[in-house]
Amino acid sequence: MTATTANTNLDALWQPLRIGAATARNRIYLPAHQVSLPPVEYGAYLGERARGGLGLVVTHGFHVTAASAKAGVSPWQADWIPAVRHMVAPVHAEGVPVFIQITHMGASGLRRTDDIDLWGPLLAPSAIASSVHKQVPRPMDEADIEELIAGFVATAANVQEGGADGVELHGSHGYLLSNFLSPYWNRRDDAWGGDTDRRARIAIDIGAAVRKRCGAGFVVGMKLSLDEYLGTAGTTPDEALRTLAVLQRTGLFDYFCFSHTDYHNNHRLVPPASSGETAPLAAGAGRARRSIECATPVFVQGSVRSIAAAAEIVGRGDADMVGIVRAHIADPDLVRKAREGRADETRRCVGANQGCWRRLGQPVSCTVNPVAGRELAFGNTVAQPKPPSRKLLVIGGGPAGLKFADTAAERGHRVTLWERGGRLGGQLRQAGELPDHDAWNFLADDLAASLARRGVAVQLNTDATADAIAAFGADEVVLATGARWQTDGFSTHRTDRDTIPRDPGSQVLDPLTALDHPETCGAKVVIVDDNGDYLPLGLARLLAAAGKQVTVLTADTMIGRRMESTVELQWMMPRVAEAGVAWRVSVFVERIERIERGGVVLRDAYGRPDERIAADTVVLCMARRSEDALYLDLRARGLKVRRIGDCVAPREVDDAVLEGFREAHAVA
Repeated sequence: MTATTANTNLDALWQPLRIGAATARNRIYLPAHQVSLPPVEYGAYLGERARGGLGLVVTHGFHVTAASAKAGVSPWQADWIPAVRHMVAPVHAEGVPVFIQITHMGASGLRRTDDIDLWGPLLAPSAIASSVHKQVPRPMDEADIEELIAGFVATAANVQEGGADGVELHGSHGYLLSNFLSPYWNRRDDAWGGDTDRRARIAIDIGAAVRKRCGAGFVVGMKLSLDEYLGTAGTTPDEALRTLAVLQRTGLFDYFCFSHTDYHNNHRLVPPASSGETAPLAAGAGRARRSIECATPVFVQGSVRSIAAAAEIVGRGDADMVGIVRAHIADPDLVRKAREGRADETRRCVGANQGCWRRLGQPVSCTVNPVAGRELAFGNTVAQPKPPSRKLLVIGGGPAGLKFADTAAERGHRVTLWERGGRLGGQLRQAGELPDHDAWNFLADDLAASLARRGVAVQLNTDATADAIAAFGADEVVLATGARWQTDGFSTHRTDRDTIPRDPGSQVLDPLTALDHPETCGAKVVIVDDNGDYLPLGLARLLAAAGKQVTVLTADTMIGRRMESTVELQWMMPRVAEAGVAWRVSVFVERIERIERGGVVLRDAYGRPDERIAADTVVLCMARRSEDALYLDLRARGLKVRRIGDCVAPREVDDAVLEGFREAHAVA
């Protein structure tokens, strides 16, 4: 439990809130976020989080016309109503209201390609393409707008018939309604654009039509962008307040939710923990709430990372409801644990964006919570059969070993864990030493604390020899011995060789040695990156801060490619540049020489002449090799043994945690 959590008064969160005809039992809600689950599975996912204590659920967005939706789901048609019931029922069973978000992608959509009969242009207020998809939309005419309004009404009516408590009209993130509301996206000079009142007309007309069709007992909320980060050309906080005033005067809306950005700055929508962003919209939402004299509930979301932060927001009067997404994916019982004084048992989100944001469009997962998206199989309401208690010995205290031990102990097995080092966490601890990456320690600390609560016997500084393991007499041995970085220079980019030639006496290090002992690096360091992840760039910043001259090289056409999908790259690169780190792309290291001979010989991937970079230390972030010798020895001796994590194949933390969880369930 952090000091902030321990010292923050949470009482402000536990007050109920009236939202139109609905009542939230507290001030924490689950905002809309895409998890790509079928209706029954999605209902179980939402129900698990409602069971965990939150006050309100808002689903992800459902499209209102065929021009925005993909084939297979038609929310504006009556055959979608059973899907709504599947989503709503598990949440209502916990006494929690559900609002269904309804939307149209506008300029931020993709042209329909899944059904040739529906091929056609995107629709938007003006002919301005998304900065991501680069598809120029057709400006909507009056008939398009009438069809749009009818689609919103039909979809809202289906939501009501399906038993949900209301709808949230999506007017943020560069989607159609926010396109109309934004001075940047809306260049019209007719009844639907030109000033704030006319840009807001479409939202008002939709709100009025939905209200007329669904009645006063049905909640209608509006999600708005507080800032598009486009300067004065787009929606600014001041413009957002002007729009809010126009919408508030109509009396149509039961709440306003504030989010931010469009696709120009998508990295700000779901920033990783390494960004440092925490509740960036809270103050702006408070200003908005005060501007309408607190007459209508104001919700805020966006990088709220803890219950304590939410309590501070509500306590200051910045919002009536606070949305928490990723922390709820990581731990559905987040709210309940806080309310029961068990915040120190929370499974904290590490903010890596690997299981959630990176999998957008695929079924949701979670780095720290393998149950996310699989609640029907493993959730709290699933009666898991308890196997006979086994005596298990786990070798290795990295993420795979920790998760296996935790899950196996929860299932009633007697678990002992041996770790050769002096602390639990394995390479998570070294990842936590990189700049802005200390959140990786959450996973190690939370699993270690859970092991202590479950009575797992942990032995540190223990050398796990085959003889010692055999003498222990476990019913089953689980090897989680990880993988080791190699310094031979093997690269899949160079099929003509297995190593990088080098001079005798040249200094070549693996990245973890350089991280643990930066003093061993010389004044001029070259880091060779074959993977495109955080480690080489984080290490480069750390060494540069220690006064080293650092250059990062990659054979790829871009630096940090794997971080692009988690949006860490957009936050990282300005900091790399500020640290004075140089980088080169599309180059191979031909040879590593002693510094007096030049350092590193490079060859351009496009066949240009060789060149040299001065370096007295070369760090190879290239290949890893599984530490599986002990597994092979134990198997040869006939012991019952299984292996998990990187000692099976070098992969990511997500794989290690999932494999530890899955293999613990396989013990019978």
